Amino acid sequence: MKLEVKSVSFGYGNTNVIEDLNLELTPGVYGLLGPNGAGKSTLISLLVNNRLPGSGEILWDDEKIAELGEAYRLLIGYKPQQQTIYPEFRVDEFMYYMAELKRLPKGEQDGQIKELLQYLNLMEHRRKRMRALSGGMLQRALFAQALLGNPSLLILDEPTAGLDPLERINMRKLIRETAGERIVLLATHVIEDIGSIAKEILFMNQGKILLKGNMETLREYYEAGKLEGRMNGVEMQDEVMVLENLFYDLFHR
Repeated sequence: MKLEVKSVSFGYGNTNVIEDLNLELTPGVYGLLGPNGAGKSTLISLLVNNRLPGSGEILWDDEKIAELGEAYRLLIGYKPQQQTIYPEFRVDEFMYYMAELKRLPKGEQDGQIKELLQYLNLMEHRRKRMRALSGGMLQRALFAQALLGNPSLLILDEPTAGLDPLERINMRKLIRETAGERIVLLATHVIEDIGSIAKEILFMNQGKILLKGNMETLREYYEAGKLEGRMNGVEMQDEVMVLENLFYDLFHR
């Protein structure tokens, strides 16, 4: 199982949002970090095949995802950052609706939905409207629908946004438990979300993956950049802010 991004660029007009990006993901959890405007959301849109690259190609097990079409989409579990989704649906209605969109066979829907709602402690809340859920319950509901159909590729966009510290810990535990043999890409601004569960951290800025590695790799990049003065330019200030916050949390807690 392998997802490859080969020399992919994407832009609007004359402005490139993604530039000559190369990436290879195999089973495991990857953390995607970067400042606002780094290109993370655009990269996710490309990976879920909502947008087509301006150049380059994205491959799933050596086949182009654009040619695989729906067969590829059915391999994906996606939890969006946007939380105001179908606010008038009850939780169970939302799950059945998503099961239909994912072409889950009728005979499997009841069992999978019941199992996921129980596993994520949502069974007693299944008749609540989505708009009535707390932040923690809403994130769990969005995570539950992402797991429908046992996806091979799980993309989680800010899965702990709006959660208190205990709920963050619980969500990280759930992600770790459900990762299994999947490829999991977790986009976040919160270092604790990935420090303990990601096998590799991808740090992105200005449409490029600047480095790949672990927390030590990030720390070395930050310290070397400070020494060399390349963190002083105006165009790097968002990146500096993210890294300052990361390492303040990491070394001063």
